[in-house]
Amino acid sequence: MIRAYTLAELMVSLSIFSVASTAITSLIFASYNVNTQVQGESSATSSAEIALRRIMEEMRSGTSVSFTNASSGLYVQTPADSGGSTYIYIYYVTGNVLHEKIEVASSQAQIQDSAIVSNVGSFNVTRLNSGSAPQSYQVDLTLNSTPVAVTRSVVVTGRNLTSP
Repeated sequence: MIRAYTLAELMVSLSIFSVASTAITSLIFASYNVNTQVQGESSATSSAEIALRRIMEEMRSGTSVSFTNASSGLYVQTPADSGGSTYIYIYYVTGNVLHEKIEVASSQAQIQDSAIVSNVGSFNVTRLNSGSAPQSYQVDLTLNSTPVAVTRSVVVTGRNLTSP
């Protein structure tokens, strides 16, 4: 006698298979979405930290620092190099992009103006110890490139700042 499956048995096995397939597909899509979010957040964190390191390097060695707002910019004047030239580094936000502009201090001739990080939500610099030396500043940078904004802050103490 030949053993065959009934229609009811085939329908039950097909239903179980479809439920299991749907669960596995949902798990794969959820994993993909989490991976995409983590990669975006990691990329934004890395970009923010690289931008802050560039700013910290110039602020630590700068002789003068001033900040009005994000669009006007953070101005950092460097000490004279071996040729006697000083430079002004200007960090400013325009169109949600943080730029670094370098000018010769004596002539204000522009050397470069480049974007260093995009998707900027906010950029702020705050003087922490007004009127006392050494001067310390807190630099805050927020990037809106992932579903969760990435905020990084750093405190910078200038070594060569001459104005109180």
